[in-house]
Amino acid sequence: MSHYPCTINECPRLSRVLCYCCTKNYCIEHLKDHNDIYLSQLYQITNEINNLSEHVRGQYRRQLDQWRHESHQTIDLYYEKKCQELDNKTIQHEKLNQNRQVIEWIQSKIAQLIREQNTTQQQIDSLKAATNAVQRELQQTSEENFHLNIPPLILDENFIQLDKTRLTFDLYSTVKSNFLTKDLSTENCIVMTNNSTYLLIGQQLHLCLYDQNLNLIKQIPWTYGSIWDMCMSNILSKFIIVAEHGIFTFDEQTMIIEPLKSLSKQKKSWYCCACSDKSLFLTTQQLNTTISEYIFLQNNYSFKRQQICCLNNEYIEHMKCSKDLLVLIISNDLTGERRLDMRSILTFNQLWTISLNIHEKINVISCCSLNDKGWLIVDLAQARLIHVTNQGQIKQSIAYEPSPQYAIQFQDDILAILTEQGINLHKIE
Repeated sequence: MSHYPCTINECPRLSRVLCYCCTKNYCIEHLKDHNDIYLSQLYQITNEINNLSEHVRGQYRRQLDQWRHESHQTIDLYYEKKCQELDNKTIQHEKLNQNRQVIEWIQSKIAQLIREQNTTQQQIDSLKAATNAVQRELQQTSEENFHLNIPPLILDENFIQLDKTRLTFDLYSTVKSNFLTKDLSTENCIVMTNNSTYLLIGQQLHLCLYDQNLNLIKQIPWTYGSIWDMCMSNILSKFIIVAEHGIFTFDEQTMIIEPLKSLSKQKKSWYCCACSDKSLFLTTQQLNTTISEYIFLQNNYSFKRQQICCLNNEYIEHMKCSKDLLVLIISNDLTGERRLDMRSILTFNQLWTISLNIHEKINVISCCSLNDKGWLIVDLAQARLIHVTNQGQIKQSIAYEPSPQYAIQFQDDILAILTEQGINLHKIE
């Protein structure tokens, strides 16, 4: 019998097993708990890989699935219509109607005998004879009066066509489709964000809300220093603003600005922010940057976990969330080299990384999601836009005038680009 105590603190039991994975001793009860930890990680990885599998299927596979579903519905409706026509014909046909009535009587009689559990051989013979008689009548009637002409449903190879011009996102075409421009001073404006209705911009010591036509709807004075980053918290129904003098929420309905309660007492200089459905992610501008995740519980954001995603000489310059993905632009403080990291929100595991071939010692890079089309990188230093695919490949890089400063996707098909002269809206092709 083992004389080693169980590894778990305050457990009075002696160990029964040595785990060869971690070389620790466990009693029977805690061995199961220990094994469950590994199993829970496997389940988590399974969920993550299933999500990735679904992501690979892509929007266009889902379009085919939707077409198949709608086609099945159309066929079912047509089938029901023809069944009703056949039923009407059998009612109108004298012999078929008589046979239908006999069939219903036989069905009713059999159900009665089964229910009563009381029958005789004479009754069974009588039911068999009636069934055989109906069968002969139906064979004769079917041959004499009914013939269904059902042609095969033919789908040739060109029934559904893949339109390459629609499947391929072209950044140059999108930039050419500038359909609205708003001139405004952007001297103190380096970031912007949006919800489903408004664009939010920090402009000349004010927070300004613009609608989809770039009309100024509301504005309120801003007195909390330079704005480093902004994002929209859908679960709060408020904007979150990271600024020189703290982290704040902004309610578009009430136009109230107030410190974010759970974080206002922390003496940290937050720099980047991003929101998923339930979590708020924050980073500082310190080297070897740590991402802090706060989850929404009991009407407030509560600390959940931290993760280091940089080397000792690196920091996170920009961060965005999209569905279950966390995108980081990481800058090397010594060389100015930038890379784009794609990570899982669930585990913080790196899915892929790519060098952006940018070498600047100042913060000049931001990005925004283009949904299934990938990611748009804004390179202010070289006045250009870079399109990165969801698989981590640089597809296009084009010059943009006036010099771009920030970009967001507004609604599903509008790209809003903040420039040194104002805001441009483009139709995403």
